[in-house]
Amino acid sequence: MRLDVLIFGGGAAGLWCLERFRRAGYHALLLESTALGAGQTIAAQGIIHGGGKYALRGVRDFAAVSATKAMPSRWRACLAGNEEPDLRDARVLSESCYLWLPKGSALARLQSLGFMSVVAKAGLLSTRPKRLPASRWPEALRGSAVAVYALAEPVISTGSLLKALAARHDKYIHRYDFAALRFEERSARIGDISLDPRTIVLTAGEGNAELLVRLGVGGEPMQRRPLGMVLLRGDLPPLFGHCIVGGKTQLTITAPEKRIWQIGGEIAERLAGETDDNAARQFALKEIHARLPALDLRNTEIALYRAVRAEARTADQRRPSGVHAGELAPGIIAAWPTKLSMAPVLADEVFALAEKNLKQPAGYPHHPLPPWPPPPIARYPWENAEWIPAR
Repeated sequence: MRLDVLIFGGGAAGLWCLERFRRAGYHALLLESTALGAGQTIAAQGIIHGGGKYALRGVRDFAAVSATKAMPSRWRACLAGNEEPDLRDARVLSESCYLWLPKGSALARLQSLGFMSVVAKAGLLSTRPKRLPASRWPEALRGSAVAVYALAEPVISTGSLLKALAARHDKYIHRYDFAALRFEERSARIGDISLDPRTIVLTAGEGNAELLVRLGVGGEPMQRRPLGMVLLRGDLPPLFGHCIVGGKTQLTITAPEKRIWQIGGEIAERLAGETDDNAARQFALKEIHARLPALDLRNTEIALYRAVRAEARTADQRRPSGVHAGELAPGIIAAWPTKLSMAPVLADEVFALAEKNLKQPAGYPHHPLPPWPPPPIARYPWENAEWIPAR
């Protein structure tokens, strides 16, 4: 089958790219080997960053701050159905995120307040952080914070996002056998099906590495950053926000479902290399108690899950700023969005790279692949977690 674009990887980045190409009239197919969102998207916390978290790291991250500044408004337009893709079927969990400064961290308070004031005045954030009176603090932060700010950064359900994006082009999204995949230059053969695209786009996250090997593309364009994420389950009030200590997000907490907390931030970086699960749980509980001392953790359970951030390689293996998309060989584009919120920007950059060669749709018939079933939506991390009573 001849087509314009063949996309590998069915996370938010790949689905948004598929939307971008098909909306422009190109015959594009997306192939996913396991489940939509498996790996990074389904495990993400769903925060549509507008620069607040990046800004706290310091001025050297201005590139990341600027790149994310427009994201909340762009996503809100799609979530409202006012821009394409229409994401009205995606579920918004919270209209905003909170920044809180925990009790007992006077130095962090001074540093964070001062820096947030600077970046807000410089116009680096999409919206100015608003200090909230104690009467408007989320229940979970009462008795645990010295100051709480609101950022207009929505939080979405990642599973519902995947469903909303996939439903728009479901006939052109297929599950395939990765073990059977073979390439002959840019032609892909899987079993008795041969696909001859003008351009191949790789948005498979960590899977990009093996796809590039099979395509015969050398070099090491990707780096991996492991994370040790934490889950809590119990009688927990909803919370969406970042705990700021010393200008860093020590905890990032979201409540993707009733009674579930998903916890990342610096704690996930520190737990990345911990191989003793019991030690990891104890450290996590100690850290949570230190940042939320008034929180009652009785009758709650804790679980851990491992995640890997696949990113474009940087010279010193630091976190990359913004999105990264590049044509690594003629007609072969590899892309990494860095953050879920940046998927629209990534799709724009991939489209611009591809269009330099494609110029316009070739006019191929837009046939799906009837023999191949659609991939399911990936399961959430807490659905497969091993839960232990929190003590």
